[in-house]
Amino acid sequence: MFRTHSFVLLALMALLVLTQCTSAPDRSTKDPAEAVDVADQELSLTEEKSAGDWLQEADAAANEVEQHSALIRAANAFQNEQQWQQAAAILSQLAPKKITHHSQKYYRLAKARWAAEQKVWAKVIEELEDVATQFNQREFRVLSLQLLSQAAYQQQDYWQSLVWQVDAQRFAEQRNTDTVWSIARRIKQSELPQQRPNDLALAGWWRLVDYHHQAMTHPDSLTSFLNQWQQSFPNHDAATLVDIWLEPPLKPSESELEAEQAPPEPTLAVLLPLSGRYKQQGQAVRDGVIARTGEMKNLRVVFIDSEAGDIESQQKQIEELSPVGIIGPLLKDKVAAWSAQPITGIPQVYLNQIDDEAAQNSLTNVFFALSPESEAQQAAQKINQQFPSSKSALVITADGSSGRRMVDAFTSSWENEQAEQPTISYFSEREDMKTTVERSLGLTDSQQRIRAVKIAAGKIIVDEQERSRRDISAIYLPGNLQQTRLLKPFIDVSVSPFAEPIPVYASSATHELRNRLGDSDLNGIIFSDIPWLIESSGKNILLSQWLELRSGWGLSLARLTAMGYDSVSLIQRLEMMNRMPGLVWSGLSGELHIDNSVVQRKLIWATFSEGEITLAKEADNAGSRYR
Repeated sequence: MFRTHSFVLLALMALLVLTQCTSAPDRSTKDPAEAVDVADQELSLTEEKSAGDWLQEADAAANEVEQHSALIRAANAFQNEQQWQQAAAILSQLAPKKITHHSQKYYRLAKARWAAEQKVWAKVIEELEDVATQFNQREFRVLSLQLLSQAAYQQQDYWQSLVWQVDAQRFAEQRNTDTVWSIARRIKQSELPQQRPNDLALAGWWRLVDYHHQAMTHPDSLTSFLNQWQQSFPNHDAATLVDIWLEPPLKPSESELEAEQAPPEPTLAVLLPLSGRYKQQGQAVRDGVIARTGEMKNLRVVFIDSEAGDIESQQKQIEELSPVGIIGPLLKDKVAAWSAQPITGIPQVYLNQIDDEAAQNSLTNVFFALSPESEAQQAAQKINQQFPSSKSALVITADGSSGRRMVDAFTSSWENEQAEQPTISYFSEREDMKTTVERSLGLTDSQQRIRAVKIAAGKIIVDEQERSRRDISAIYLPGNLQQTRLLKPFIDVSVSPFAEPIPVYASSATHELRNRLGDSDLNGIIFSDIPWLIESSGKNILLSQWLELRSGWGLSLARLTAMGYDSVSLIQRLEMMNRMPGLVWSGLSGELHIDNSVVQRKLIWATFSEGEITLAKEADNAGSRYR
């Protein structure tokens, strides 16, 4: 076996041979269809020969066709040995016209493996989609289908990923149900085909996903749906998973049964700060819980002050209630304490998030937070989808811990491969805003160029119109209403009059009670917020009633009320939503799904327009690069 540096040397020698053999008089140049292919025997992923051996065979080949076939096998061996650069060097020099029909599929598989290594998922699908079924060997069929499944998964096309993965399992030496379910669990209802597939294996997964989506309307129906599934697919690969999900809880002892005269009324325990510094925030959440549970029957709610007593006494009180679920606590330090020692067996929705990832690994407990950082992440995704071009984005914010957290969240979600990384501009004081905007949009540089030209031109009249940058697709302002109101005019006057207007995006911090019905000073600003505060629906009657009841409270507290309302719906669906991230609940605080024990919120976008607030319109090309 050659050492790594020997492989590199041999690869370079092979590439040198490639450049020489095309003009060698003693080499045959037969058409690939007529030439003898040294790789006509089936290729193996576990070659006995090393990459170096195949490079030597390529050097000794009688003609270019045989040489190409040997080099394909060398590239395959290099990839098996994780020598990706050496394999890529060989593949880049191969001429497709010199590759026989038999070797073409191996050549394309090798290119697809390299694309997967580079995370160019569209290229993986392009190379393999029409050749995966051409492999007769089980190992190559499995590899090609798994690569296709991985590529579709990375592009968030989960149904197609499932189709390829189920097909791969047919040829695998040992089936892996967990792998298939890890894909199926992410399929949203809108992505699921309307009709059941004809293939029995795929139909079983389709029905399992479909039943979970159906059960979101009536959570108590899931057990019945899973029993129906067992009857329809008794021998399916997923049967073991369903058996586990249907396992009954531990039966009570005889003494416990005797002590229970009648089944207790279902109880929901809610742990909130009802006294102290954050009493108002706790009351806002409580309003939402009361509003939601008031729409339900046969459910008792017990509120516990998280600021009264220690965690041990609170847990003892809750255990005596035998609740169906726990909502809260709200404050971060309380959440950290509870998540470190939760009550086993009782589902719990924590109303905040902590940094301890180890705690976020539970099937019964989730973290639900109104995180400003999640808004910045969605803003980056929104701009990427709206403007899938080579332009970048500009973020202007105050230089402080909050602003820097928002910037970090925005840049971490920037995934536009065609654009540069976002430009970040900070201002320290109010007086710095105008200068920061002019510098960020290139006016400062433009003014300096004009000044230099005027000096050089002397008495010649020079156009003095400054020109703003043309490489900015959108501007994001994550600051509060006061900051956005001050920055907006500077942005308007800094964009050249002959240039296209630059869309300006903002966070929900721009939307306050005083401009809830519109804000002419912010015309054109596009901002994210929860549906309850934007959409004109029957649920806004609840908002009007709440605003009347809580006169003087702001929209930041209204968002907590929506959070309390949604937390009750989450408790009802916690088990299956934790199991399946593809399940989505349309709540007052956004489209909600649970991933890794964290509730993810999808907000909606609205625009200040003509003194009112309207839902933002999608651009014609929105999301085109993901289709």
